[in-house]
Amino acid sequence: MQSEQIVMPMPAPEPAFFDNPAIDNLIAVTLELGSELWVQKERMRVVEMLLAQKGVVTTDLIEHYQPSDEDIARSKLERDAFVQRVYGAFARETVKATPEISE
Repeated sequence: MQSEQIVMPMPAPEPAFFDNPAIDNLIAVTLELGSELWVQKERMRVVEMLLAQKGVVTTDLIEHYQPSDEDIARSKLERDAFVQRVYGAFARETVKATPEISE
């Protein structure tokens, strides 16, 4: 009787974009913080709309809120502007702060 070996799958390594893993980690943190901030901004927009329309806000009202097509379009424009403000620096051309010294 042969014994069967169970081979557990290995998790795929996180992709590395820079030589220094600390830079990759900082970018990951920055992206996650931006995502969390955007979710909070969207939720606050819903809270403010509900307060203006109904004068009261409940968790149920927030969770079941359905934005209009106009609200969705405005949110997309604001999101695009947010992404450009927060992450636009990643697309800038960079210059070394200290030039390389040739000997």
